Amino acid sequence: MQQKRNLAPLTGALFVVLVLIAFIPLGGNTPEGDDSAQKVVAFYSDHETKEIIASVVLGLGAVALLFFAATLKQRLEEAKPGRDILPTVALAAGIVASGGFLAAAALHFALADYAGDIDASAAQALNAIDSDFFLPFAMGIAALVFATSLWLVRNKLLLPTWLGWVGIVIFIVSFTPVGFIAFGLAGIWIVVVSILLYLRDEKATAGSPATAPRPG
Repeated sequence: MQQKRNLAPLTGALFVVLVLIAFIPLGGNTPEGDDSAQKVVAFYSDHETKEIIASVVLGLGAVALLFFAATLKQRLEEAKPGRDILPTVALAAGIVASGGFLAAAALHFALADYAGDIDASAAQALNAIDSDFFLPFAMGIAALVFATSLWLVRNKLLLPTWLGWVGIVIFIVSFTPVGFIAFGLAGIWIVVVSILLYLRDEKATAGSPATAPRPG
């Protein structure tokens, strides 16, 4: 009997795709944090539905990230059972990042929904917070990449070691003035890890004998 494919590793790639959709085609060119109250109210009044959908898609991306972080922890612990704390750190970082994305989605949802119904200065304040609300999910992603990369470099198992060194560089760059570039690179890193884990599972499934049906 043919074994079912395990799609869990691909939740990492799904997470990145959903975040990109939420930020670029749906989120679009939102007002800057220091834009006038009138511009903020006018933008969200004209794009309310689109921005609310962007918030929902971002929330779905946060859910996909939770599944990916849990899958990653499982694969690391299966590759080398023991008392290493790094797989747990990777999972915890994924939870922090997911919570950050959910909080950002909730804030953006409220801004899009009520910008035209509340005082313009309040909408402007919400927009300023929304524009700079990135530390929870950005640092969570950086920590996830770093913990996994450090595990890969130390153990030289599961995935290529060079991927670990790349992840460590991404983590370091995250704390520089060009940290926004590191955030984008972290997304690419997650997609690569996601696909490699999926292909590894596919290879393992193809190499295992098919389960024979039991006689009735």
